[in-house]
Amino acid sequence: MAKVELAVDKRIIEQLGYSGEDGLILLLRVHLIRALKQEIESRKWTQNEAALFLGLKQPRISEIMQLRIDQFSVEKLTKLLYRLGKTVHLSIDL
Repeated sequence: MAKVELAVDKRIIEQLGYSGEDGLILLLRVHLIRALKQEIESRKWTQNEAALFLGLKQPRISEIMQLRIDQFSVEKLTKLLYRLGKTVHLSIDL
C-alpha cells in the first residue's frame, strides 16, 4: 500500500476525531479490511462463496464488502487474510 494513501487515511481518521492509539488501530483495520475486500473481489466470489471459504456467515461478508471496520478487530481481519493465503507485514519505526 502506498505511503501517500496511508497519509490520506490518517488525515481522514484524525478529522473524525481519532488520534494516538485509537487512530492507529482504526488505520490498521481500514487497511486490513480493504485488502480482504479486494481479495474477495479478485476471486470473483459471491458473498456466499466467500462466507463458505472463510467459515463465516454471509452477513459478515456483507459487512466486509461495506468496509464496516467497526465490526471487526485487527486480529479477526488478520486471521481472515491468513485463511486466504495472505501474509500481513508490519513495520515499526524504532
